[in-house]
Amino acid sequence: MTRRGLGMLLVLAAFAAPPLAAQQQAQDDRINQLEQKLNELLRQAEEIRQELKQLKPAPATTEAAPAQEEDLTKIDVATPPAQAQTQPATTPAPANTTQEPNAAPALTDVQTVENASNPGAAKALNPDLSVIGTFLGHAGDVNPLEERAPFDVDEVELAAEAAIDPYAKGRFFLSINRQGIDVEEGYALFTALPWGLSAKVGKTKATFGKANTWHTHVRPWVDEPLMITRFFGDEGLNDVGISVSRAIPNPWNTYLEVTGEVYSGDVEGVFGRTAQNDLFYNAHVKAFRDLSENSNLEVGASYATGTLPQISDVAIQGHNRFTGVDVTYRWKPLMRSIYNSLIVRFEGLANERADASDTLYGYYASADYQLAQRWFAGVRFDRSDRLAAIGLDTDHAISGTISFWPSEFSQLRAQLRRTMLGDHGPSYNELLLQLQFAIGAHGAHTF
Repeated sequence: MTRRGLGMLLVLAAFAAPPLAAQQQAQDDRINQLEQKLNELLRQAEEIRQELKQLKPAPATTEAAPAQEEDLTKIDVATPPAQAQTQPATTPAPANTTQEPNAAPALTDVQTVENASNPGAAKALNPDLSVIGTFLGHAGDVNPLEERAPFDVDEVELAAEAAIDPYAKGRFFLSINRQGIDVEEGYALFTALPWGLSAKVGKTKATFGKANTWHTHVRPWVDEPLMITRFFGDEGLNDVGISVSRAIPNPWNTYLEVTGEVYSGDVEGVFGRTAQNDLFYNAHVKAFRDLSENSNLEVGASYATGTLPQISDVAIQGHNRFTGVDVTYRWKPLMRSIYNSLIVRFEGLANERADASDTLYGYYASADYQLAQRWFAGVRFDRSDRLAAIGLDTDHAISGTISFWPSEFSQLRAQLRRTMLGDHGPSYNELLLQLQFAIGAHGAHTF
């Protein structure tokens, strides 16, 4: 390199050195500022920790409280307040001191630690309680097969749910109305059985279709479909027994579940046990599949069989069988899931009875659309056969609903319903108003 080139490099280095030095100095100053801020935050956190220690009450048992109050009255006036508060709690007891028979247990005892250090442990053992009230108003014609008062308490549901142990849950639902108190459902749910099984033992709603499994506050309508009330009565198809379910793996990217149930066989107006082995059996198969990211389809099939109840001495004894199918289509767009959705339902059944020469049929079809975040509208059409004194009658009904949800804990609903009894019978126009609200922790229901 020539002397001229070397001189130019020295000149460039002389000009570049001051900016680099200034940049390094600015970076060091920034690091020092951040370290000072960090130290200040740590100091403030330590001050807050010390204040919390002073404000936190010392653990004390019920029996030790009177002795503590007595010691506080004997503290000298000149003692600082902070020292007077901490002195009884911080004074250690002699190591060789023996406890009196009525003395409070030491802090090393498990019972004292649970009560003093973890007061929420006892509360965790309490079940989740909830109360759901359903109040009805009625206007219009009086349907002789379904008479309603102008104002009535349709149902108050009291629910208690809790984990029994890591392998089971307990659930109880009491239905309270003018007729009295009834155990709508009360069972233990076992979720960790071998071979992927789950089981419910107790009084449950039979897994027949969809509408029969719903509680009152879960229905998308004020009333039950005609198919349910005509075939299963006001209480639906429920009994005391055992229900076992299992999800079936398959290569079709579909959730497939099989349920088998056996009940004692006492369902008013549906099944009756005249002998020890007159049980009622139910089976259900459900297939669920996503059609797209916004929609899914669920299809189910049900079969129930049992013995007809003995209504009179001359009543025909024999079988009572039900075969059902249910289809549910759901649409809920991801981008507007809280504002718009659609559910279309169809459910039908066939009933073969020993006391009827013909098979009885019933079905309903409905569509419920979400208009806005809190507004829903729906329509439902019903058809159901009914055994009458003169033979077989077929009832029809059409309903329209509008629902408003002020929040997830309350609901207002109006339903306009027109019912025609028989093929050429009278028609009844009714307006049903419903108010529902819930208090307490209520678990989610089956999807």
